[in-house]
Amino acid sequence: MNKEEQIREEIIVASRTLFQRFGLLKTTMEDIARALSKGKSTLYYYFKNKDEIFEAVITNEIRDVFREVMTAVENGRTGEDKLRIYFLTMINSIKHRILLFQIIKGEIGENLKTIVNLKYKMDNHEVQCIKEILAFGMKNKEWVSEIERNLDLLSYVITSAMRGITLDLIVEEKFPDWDTRINFLSEIFLRGLKR
Repeated sequence: MNKEEQIREEIIVASRTLFQRFGLLKTTMEDIARALSKGKSTLYYYFKNKDEIFEAVITNEIRDVFREVMTAVENGRTGEDKLRIYFLTMINSIKHRILLFQIIKGEIGENLKTIVNLKYKMDNHEVQCIKEILAFGMKNKEWVSEIERNLDLLSYVITSAMRGITLDLIVEEKFPDWDTRINFLSEIFLRGLKR
């Protein structure tokens, strides 16, 4: 990481901490500069405004979630293992970031366009991850043959189901005992996929 990348990363890390503590709306560029012991001009050199910093923070969080998920999924020996690992790791990774997301959820209306754009980025990564897991299982002849014809649709459906659960976890805090519920969901999907 060169000096500029390092400073940019420091801005993102400091901003994440401030957003988590005070929320996006109450955090100012001056707060971020003060936390870094730098002038506001340094922030504006790397980012046009606070919204751009916010987008970088959330993009980093998404990247980190997928890095954790993909690293965990690589340890699965079968498609079934990989899909179970995917479900559990995705939820656990998001649960570890829940405080940031819950603070920001109250401010989503102000940043709806940014959130929607980031959701599409995340969806694309997630659909691709699921496709790779399903393809791995097909190669090992673990799944029913119909999956190959409906790979895109099935990947999207699984992603949508996970998104719904994730939103319930973050926004509504609906259900306790998420690990049990994710195990139940993965069992339903796996029964439908198996030969």
